[in-house]
Amino acid sequence: MKKILINILTFAIVIAVIIILLVSFGSSDGNRYVYKGNTEHKPITIKAKEYQCSECSMDVEDLKYAAQIISQNGNTYFFDDIGCVVLWLENHSIDIHSILTQTLDTHEWIDVKDAWYSRIAPSPMGYGFAALRHKKEGLIPYDEMKLLMLQGKNLHDPFVKKKLLGK
Repeated sequence: MKKILINILTFAIVIAVIIILLVSFGSSDGNRYVYKGNTEHKPITIKAKEYQCSECSMDVEDLKYAAQIISQNGNTYFFDDIGCVVLWLENHSIDIHSILTQTLDTHEWIDVKDAWYSRIAPSPMGYGFAALRHKKEGLIPYDEMKLLMLQGKNLHDPFVKKKLLGK
């Protein structure tokens, strides 16, 4: 009888610890992927770690690589890496007003199609793509970056990494 009581008590303690851990890992704000009510369809100014990437769920921390998708209904989705935007768009169909990215050279929000992309940047997800406003040698347009991302030809591919970085 004493052994059964000890087993039940041990089980109850383990369950209590698991519940406490799960509750402590949660945020009081819940997941922060979408800003609602952006009816002016303008870029939302955010702070580091204020929102999470809609694709990978990481905090949008390094704002110089951040991107936003603004829907026609005013929902704004946040991303920590332009590669995450490409992947997210493959699995979601929304009525898009604009897709904006932060630029490394001018630190402003611009349309993704107006940007030029580096293939060797230390982007948050390690894909290597980063937006710049001004074209320079070695930069590629959005459509080429998108195609390379969808083909997996980014810095996650060891052959691409070796070709571009010599590593």
